[in-house]
Amino acid sequence: MAEPRAETPQSRYRRIVREVLDARGRFCECCGVPARHVHHIIPCSISGIASELVFDPANLIVICNDCHMLMHPLIRRPSWTKAAKGRGIALNR
Repeated sequence: MAEPRAETPQSRYRRIVREVLDARGRFCECCGVPARHVHHIIPCSISGIASELVFDPANLIVICNDCHMLMHPLIRRPSWTKAAKGRGIALNR
């Protein structure tokens, strides 16, 4: 009988993201609209990609495309929509 596959970092991260989205609901924690992304509160660039913070649900927030784009103003992805006017007020405080 074949041994079960070990969980890769990528599959572990995808599983945790699904768990966070399911547990908290799929609504942006910044503005309340439907959301399908998560955002690291402490960025991977600071904590390090190998850090356990990458996988810690307490370091993730559910976030919509627009608010996520406001969190990463220098990153542009075709799938991200233009930030709605007036969004991000709470993020700028």
